[in-house]
Amino acid sequence: MRYILRLFRFGSDIVSRSFIKIIITVFLLIAAFTDTALTQEEVTHHFKEKKNDDLNAGEIIEKFKPALISIWFHDRNYYSYTSFRYIDTTVLSGSGFIFGEDGLIGTNYHVTENIDSLIVKTSDGMFYGAELILSDEINDFAILKLINPDNKKFPVVKLGNSDNVKAGTEVYAIGSPLGYEYTISSGIVAAVRENEKVSFTDPVTYESVEKQYEKVIQITAAISPGNSGGALFNTKGEVIGVTTFTYTGYGNLNFAVAINTFRKLSALEETKNYINDSAILVKKEENLFNTNLKLARDLKSQVTYDWSYSRLKDTMKMTDTFIVKQDSVNRSRLQTAEKYFQKCISMKPDSFAVYQELLDMYVLTDNFSKAENLYKDIRYRFDSDSLLNLLSSNLAEAYSTSKEYGKAIQFYEKMLKQDNTLYFIYYQIAGIYEKTGDYKSAVKEYNKLLALDSNYNEANLQLGKIYFNEFRNYKKAKKYLQRAYENELLQKGSIQFNSIDLQYLMGKIAVIEGRKLDAIMSYLELRDVYVYDTKDNEKKLDLYKEIMNMEE
Repeated sequence: MRYILRLFRFGSDIVSRSFIKIIITVFLLIAAFTDTALTQEEVTHHFKEKKNDDLNAGEIIEKFKPALISIWFHDRNYYSYTSFRYIDTTVLSGSGFIFGEDGLIGTNYHVTENIDSLIVKTSDGMFYGAELILSDEINDFAILKLINPDNKKFPVVKLGNSDNVKAGTEVYAIGSPLGYEYTISSGIVAAVRENEKVSFTDPVTYESVEKQYEKVIQITAAISPGNSGGALFNTKGEVIGVTTFTYTGYGNLNFAVAINTFRKLSALEETKNYINDSAILVKKEENLFNTNLKLARDLKSQVTYDWSYSRLKDTMKMTDTFIVKQDSVNRSRLQTAEKYFQKCISMKPDSFAVYQELLDMYVLTDNFSKAENLYKDIRYRFDSDSLLNLLSSNLAEAYSTSKEYGKAIQFYEKMLKQDNTLYFIYYQIAGIYEKTGDYKSAVKEYNKLLALDSNYNEANLQLGKIYFNEFRNYKKAKKYLQRAYENELLQKGSIQFNSIDLQYLMGKIAVIEGRKLDAIMSYLELRDVYVYDTKDNEKKLDLYKEIMNMEE
């Protein structure tokens, strides 16, 4: 019988299909009448007899499942496509494997990137917190450690030698594709590629990012989102790679980063040399800063988007449970976002952008007293008129969005009482008056500024525009526009700021006064300014037509 089975297995290329069916039928009939009858499963087992100590898919998942994990994170702003709302939930980020009995985990760096609180789920259904110990952003590796106060020992995988991997080797990928935990897929090594360049699209900035991996293993075993960071096994039950990326829409193109590259990172962890390595500590600090900043920005975006519910709650006459609930969520998110921004400030106290975003959040959520106190801190820390001018410009825009013009002016006036040398504040106040249509007050504030600094050309230009467009006082408009033009030539030798509006209005006034040559000169300067806005091109065309209609 054993001879017949061996003939079927190895001689199938010289035996016809009908003859093979006859042999199997005879074999089964004989076996049915013997004391040592074999079941059909046993026959199949013999047909698929394993080589040496190789493990099949079932044996690998059974043996190593306890050492495999999934990685999750808590997302307070997850957009649900079922409810079409942002919800507070726990989201799967990827997969991983335990390689140290004390809870050391290997995974991809991108699985852990920008996550504040990592959650690891083991095969027994238990959840553990985890901290990022080391990362290799270039090769996309990260080492986590389970927070394990009971000093529990965990089952581990065995790391293989990826230098021995060749095309045609049978492999198994295990992970959590699309949330289906402990999914195993089989295939072969399609190719082994060194110094492989890969282009990705950054999910936040949508910019193209290029990486070059030291060594990747191209596999035919299927992987999907959620497999990232999962173990790639050979038939010996050794991890030879970490499943990392796939090309969607281009057939079965799947890749794992070679485990020997990961071994370099794990070796560094074993020595503990990274604890005092300044470069690694700086990188870790940078990752932590970026994570906190991303969380703060996400929360800020959501809370400012939904803050209208909090305004309704303060003015509603009848209780609306949904509005009350949303207001509670908003205030909770606001506190959390504030906490993350403060963490960023404590890590990088000279990061002006963080202060700027926190101040904007305070303004957009009507926390004006907090905005005032924060601005005092900013003024104390940053002695730069350009930065403060930028900040006040953003504040003006934020106030305009929230329609709190009166509070904005009060805020700026308090700033001037503390320091009346902050000339740009006059400019911001005048701009708010313009937005509200109070042009007389705007003129008053611009003139206050020019009395303090006659070379503040933005104020001259704005006054020229107000007198031309709103008051139709072309004589005064000409005075301020001419002053702005001459100051620019004297200070910089050319017109470098708002040249479209300046040349256009000066040309229009020249047309009104019948000064054709001056109008042509303004048009020629205006024509040579490169612009992107269609409205600016329309100004060029308008002045050109006005000049063409002038009498000789």
